[in-house]
Amino acid sequence: ERELGLRYPMDSVLIAGGARPIIYGVYRTLVDPGDTVVYPAPSWNNNHYCTLLGARAVRVTTSAATNFLPTAEQLAPHLPGARLLALCSPQNPTGTCFGAQQLADVVDLVLAENRRRGPTERPLFVMFDQVYWTLTFDGVKHVDPVSLRPAAAPYVVYVDGLSKAFSATGLRVGYGVGPPEIMRRMSDVLGHVGAWAPRPEQAASARFLEDAEAVRAFKRTFVGGARARLKALHDGLTALKKAGAPVDAIEPMGAIYLTVRFDVVGRTAPDGTRLATGDDVRRYVLERAQVGVVPFNSFDYRLDDGWFRCSVGAVGVDEIERAMPRLAAALEALR
Repeated sequence: ERELGLRYPMDSVLIAGGARPIIYGVYRTLVDPGDTVVYPAPSWNNNHYCTLLGARAVRVTTSAATNFLPTAEQLAPHLPGARLLALCSPQNPTGTCFGAQQLADVVDLVLAENRRRGPTERPLFVMFDQVYWTLTFDGVKHVDPVSLRPAAAPYVVYVDGLSKAFSATGLRVGYGVGPPEIMRRMSDVLGHVGAWAPRPEQAASARFLEDAEAVRAFKRTFVGGARARLKALHDGLTALKKAGAPVDAIEPMGAIYLTVRFDVVGRTAPDGTRLATGDDVRRYVLERAQVGVVPFNSFDYRLDDGWFRCSVGAVGVDEIERAMPRLAAALEALR
């Protein structure tokens, strides 16, 4: 409520051992075998949750033209009859964020679909993963479904947590916020799983979050550092592109990720190995330039067109700058 203006009763909040149990709880509570789940590709692990639940996965492939985020036009054909729409912003793996109008258009579709459904048809829900919402840069403002469209509150479950927002990956405290009747069922599910955050961690987290100035001070340092590292990586890759290297990058908007393209599938390494897939490129860049990247194929993106996730979560600006000449040499060595 303090940070985002979202007002919910206490029984709308569920705390768990990280954000992942909340995501699992959403799927387990709302999705039955055979139900349709719609999600963009690339996105984080929705395909695996669909497999666990026996759901019908509907993958909506996105592109650089929309910063790898789905539009209402792309989603519209797939929402009739669907049970869950899984969204994330800032997005993992892309580090891009929904704009207000882009997300509002999607939420309007959800509202229209639920108005269309009869009394015997279960509603369409939205799982909105915003674990990176504190990490936005350069005038990008985080937006969320219910703030944009309050009428959507009965259909939206938020996923949030401390690990990403406060660089506390070992502190497994996550929370979900949504309609009380849904959250009570999720609590039943997670109670049988035993997926609770330990009480000392919950108490310490609550004490910290109540100190608004401490939160602001941390965010100033942490967000500024993440932005500096992402900017260094983006600037370095942009310089390589201007020098003629087969590389491109989308300007960072949020999270700790940069979307990068190495347009080298089909080229040949100095040892004669042909780079036939994104995984071949990943291996080559790792071995030749000591740079770790993750192909979008790892995020249920089925096109092998050279897009990768880079993370700055555990690297400094100096390390990024030292990596650029190695990367330039590795790309130049391809034929």
